[in-house]
Amino acid sequence: RRFRLGRFLSIVLVMGAVLSVLGTITWVMEHQFVEVVGELPSYHNNIQDKLRRIRGAAQNRITKTATEVEAAFRIGAGTNPASHPAASAAPAPAAEARDRPAATAPATEQSTSLIRQYLDPWSLPRIIGQYSGQVLSPLATMGLILVFVIFILANRKDLRNRILRLAGDSRLHVTTEALDDAATRIIHYLLMQSAVNAVYGSCVGMGLWIIGAYSAEGRFPNVLLWGMLAMLLRFLPYLGVWIAAALPLVLSLVLFNSAGIFFAAICLFVGLEVVTSNFVEPWLYGASTGMSAVAVLASAVFWTWLWGPLGLLLSTPLTVCLVVVGKYVPQMRFLAVLLGDEQALEPSVHMYQRLLSLDQEEASELLHKYRKEHGLRRVYDEVMIPALVMAEKDRRSGTLEPASEIFIWLAMRDLVEELGDAQKEEDAAAKEPPAPAAAHESDVTVLCLPAQGETDEIVGLMLAQLLELKGQRTMAVSEKSLASEMLDLIQAQKAAVVCLSALPPAALAHARYLCKRLFMRFTDLPVLVGLWTSKTDRNTLLDRLSCNKRLRVVTDLAGALNEIHEMIQPLLLQLARGNADVASAAPFRGDDAGDQVSRP
Repeated sequence: RRFRLGRFLSIVLVMGAVLSVLGTITWVMEHQFVEVVGELPSYHNNIQDKLRRIRGAAQNRITKTATEVEAAFRIGAGTNPASHPAASAAPAPAAEARDRPAATAPATEQSTSLIRQYLDPWSLPRIIGQYSGQVLSPLATMGLILVFVIFILANRKDLRNRILRLAGDSRLHVTTEALDDAATRIIHYLLMQSAVNAVYGSCVGMGLWIIGAYSAEGRFPNVLLWGMLAMLLRFLPYLGVWIAAALPLVLSLVLFNSAGIFFAAICLFVGLEVVTSNFVEPWLYGASTGMSAVAVLASAVFWTWLWGPLGLLLSTPLTVCLVVVGKYVPQMRFLAVLLGDEQALEPSVHMYQRLLSLDQEEASELLHKYRKEHGLRRVYDEVMIPALVMAEKDRRSGTLEPASEIFIWLAMRDLVEELGDAQKEEDAAAKEPPAPAAAHESDVTVLCLPAQGETDEIVGLMLAQLLELKGQRTMAVSEKSLASEMLDLIQAQKAAVVCLSALPPAALAHARYLCKRLFMRFTDLPVLVGLWTSKTDRNTLLDRLSCNKRLRVVTDLAGALNEIHEMIQPLLLQLARGNADVASAAPFRGDDAGDQVSRP
């Protein structure tokens, strides 16, 4: 249709091409089957010899096993059959039994003489009706399929518009996206599966030919047939490839004297299936269907139980349609959750659930995996801090048990330390040289103060750890310290920058209080407030804090690292020029009474 050939001519060309391909494949396979059947008499002697050897070996093993078992019973019973009194009395019943059939022989002959065999007379119409039904039934089914395909192709736009009308004008956009999504997924899956199966069948045929070419007993028969069977039957999930492998494996076992050909054929099929299923298919179309691995298996079982082999053949496309329906129809959302390949739980929710279950080990595995994929800073921003927010909300609502609360805080501290040590080892192994600007960053101190509770302190530990990994001298203050003790610590440590760590939901009020105390004593002190995971605009947050115009606000650790880097740059430049020695001189002057101080 894209080449403007017209609807009717396009349908004729498409159907002609499809029927030509199917007819060619059918003709080649029929010719190969006839050749196999014609060669079977020549393999008769070899097959009989194999069966005779197998039967003889089996009988020898059975006889040997029976003899050993009988000997074991004799030893266990401690008796000798030759000396047993019953041995001399045994022939009497045997002789009596020999005479009994002779006495009943006339009755048997009389009863068997009543049996008569009547042959059904040959009838041409009956024979034609019997066999024509077996032949015409699949042909009729094929004809119906072709008729439906032709009419669907001829009226595809009308069918599409009717489906859109069923969905209604209000959901026109969603229905269009759903149809396009389902069509794209199924088309990509079928095209990739056809390409993979074609290559798979070619590899099977070439592999069997190579096995026969390098064997001393001659070529492997009908490799083209086995390759085409492997290509076609592999459209049948799970079972098709082994059905296709059964016939060549049996032939390799009965036709060749050497067992090496049989094992080589097994290795060929197993190796191809392992590589294709575990590497090629996931790479080409594993994610295009949008189905999880369990859903693929469950759908194959369900549709096979419902429709038999046809259901197994259509299981993946049908389930893809269900996944798309669950994705775009809110009432069917459970289908997308159960069958889709989307992540069931967000990493932060997953981690918090594991901590609620007191399973620190699985939480640690999740965090280490996430760190290797995304980095330490994103672990804190995207996983651990949201998990702390959920824990803090549950604690304030009273749904978090005190024992679980204590475990979560202790586990979080351990995990932060564990992740930091792992990152240090990784950086040491990489042996990355420090940046030139980092030479004086250890001469200025950054102090991380918690606004109120345990969660604020843990996030402060995360920020301090990230700064230390960048070569910055920093300190995280305990949440048990009073506000006055924190102010004294700022002056004692000669801090150049202070960062307030505040976690929702009650973060803003505590951050405002501590911020006012800071600016009452240190007027020009650079202060950064981290309102972690807050969705409010920064200008709005600054207005709500209303402490000082020089105050800066961030909502994640990435922004905090950038802001702190900008805040210490003037001090680093002064140190580089030799204008100031922040490491040895106090950056603030003032007394303990709370007088306002200024930077020297």
